[in-house]
Amino acid sequence: MGDGVIGNTLGFGPNVEGSSPSPPANFKQMRITGIILAAGKGTRMKSDLPKVLHTVLGKKLISYAIDSISGIDDTYVVVGHEADQVIQSMPSDIKTIIQHEQKGTGHAVSVVMESTSFQEDNSEYILIIPGDVPLISDVDVEELINKVISSESSVGFLSSHVSNPFGYGRVVRGKDTIEIIEERDCSEDQKKIDEINSGIYCFKKDFLTRYIKELDTSNAQGELYITDLIGIANNEKKDIVIVQVDEHSIQGINSMGQLNEVEDTLQKKIIQSFMEDGVYFQDPTSTYIDESVKISSGAKIFANSHIKGNTVIEENCEIGPNAQINDSHIGQGSKVINSVIDESKIESNGSIGPFAHIRPGSELADNVKVGAFAETKKSKIGKGSKIPHLAYVGDAELGTEVNFSAGAITVNYDGKNKHKTDIKDGAFIGSDVMLVAPVTIGKEAMIGAGSVITKDVPEKSLGIERSDQKNIEGYVDRKKKK
Repeated sequence: MGDGVIGNTLGFGPNVEGSSPSPPANFKQMRITGIILAAGKGTRMKSDLPKVLHTVLGKKLISYAIDSISGIDDTYVVVGHEADQVIQSMPSDIKTIIQHEQKGTGHAVSVVMESTSFQEDNSEYILIIPGDVPLISDVDVEELINKVISSESSVGFLSSHVSNPFGYGRVVRGKDTIEIIEERDCSEDQKKIDEINSGIYCFKKDFLTRYIKELDTSNAQGELYITDLIGIANNEKKDIVIVQVDEHSIQGINSMGQLNEVEDTLQKKIIQSFMEDGVYFQDPTSTYIDESVKISSGAKIFANSHIKGNTVIEENCEIGPNAQINDSHIGQGSKVINSVIDESKIESNGSIGPFAHIRPGSELADNVKVGAFAETKKSKIGKGSKIPHLAYVGDAELGTEVNFSAGAITVNYDGKNKHKTDIKDGAFIGSDVMLVAPVTIGKEAMIGAGSVITKDVPEKSLGIERSDQKNIEGYVDRKKKK
């Protein structure tokens, strides 16, 4: 390519919206280093939590940034505000550079390039992305890299035409010029421009190394802007690539309102993808699903259900209405109604609720029922067993076909330690029973209603503990006379 701006400044070649150009033959051998800018405090968030640690659909903003460039050879993350928190939230193989004073995006990049670890970097291209753009598509990033490398350009960046450009740097085009002007430095006419800069760049390393030293602070904020390198490239007659993308894909987050907007956009996208794969949603507007959730075709998600974390919903399940499931596995054909499930596993054809609470560490085998106002915690429930209603099973192991009746509980805590209750196959636990652990109920044993069981009950035995009933005739009439 010759000097100047590539094509019509919309990308490599004349057709911006067409297919990406084929990368050169040695594309696979070219090394690319990624730099994620995550040092800012996020003042407008009005939160003590660093901006990049806020979550969108259960996933931290910084994790979205890292995942979007997962194919890059090396990645550096620039941290500053609450650096230790941010570092602890990332994979251990990510290299971090601390920007002790936040003096702008250009300063952040120069801190990386001046660091000891970067001196051994042998990449040919540098990809720079902000840490707060969770909707960015890895396809768009790859297209940007491909076009910069294919055209042997000095720099490329993503831009978009947006409905509300307030707060963003504007892409200012002249007849033969192009530059990015930050919001605070824009004239009134420039503020009317609706094409914005995404903050996502791909630089040829030798260009970046040479010209980043020429950045200065002659702007409204007195900072070093990475955007000024676009103007420098233009002045030096270097080729510039611009790839236009959908405005939602580059939406940054600087406030709680924008966090909500981005989360809403991504939620709609995720639910639409599930529906295309055969999942039914009764009311998508009242359903919340984390980015990490997996749902199989044939499942039905009813109104006001919240499915979070690393949850897996298998085929033909019915979830909701009013279900909350966190980090759990729900087997095929199971039903969860008006209930909460946390860090537990339910095998096929389970029946949960209404108003049940399956607490962490619960493992329910096939065809288990946990009914209204029943609760389990750190317990294994065998195939076909039932805890129909108003019961508590904690630190216990139930065999197959156990019936655990209404009002029965395992008394698992003695004030200092937790103890185990072991109930063998086919046992029947009567209503309002207290099983004081540690205790074992034998196979096919029966426990009489209202009993407090403190000793083991042998196989096929009846365990019963209650006082003899006493009826006092005429008591009510005598009491009325008094």
